[in-house]
Amino acid sequence: MKRIAFVLALGSMTALAGAQTAKAHLTGWIGDSKCGAAMHTKACVTKCVQSGQKPVFVDSKNNKVWAIDNTDAVSNYYGDKVKVVATVDSANKSIHIDKVKKARGMSSM
Repeated sequence: MKRIAFVLALGSMTALAGAQTAKAHLTGWIGDSKCGAAMHTKACVTKCVQSGQKPVFVDSKNNKVWAIDNTDAVSNYYGDKVKVVATVDSANKSIHIDKVKKARGMSSM
């Protein structure tokens, strides 16, 4: 009986975790936690990150700001408009970026 309860509990936790995360293809830009959804130049974002702010991803479709779990993935893209493939964690309002590249036809400020 204990084994059945354990398996059910483990299955429930796995189902909950799966419900909170999903892969997504997003377009937006890399900003910083101080300025949020406001788009700034590469130099401005870099300065803010160097002074302790966290890089963030701003989804251009709905202007939503996402915290980035693996900030090192975007260190070469501060202030740039980008396309990312990411695992989205809606519950924590964060993303884990799997792939990132500059968005074509979209220049940074």
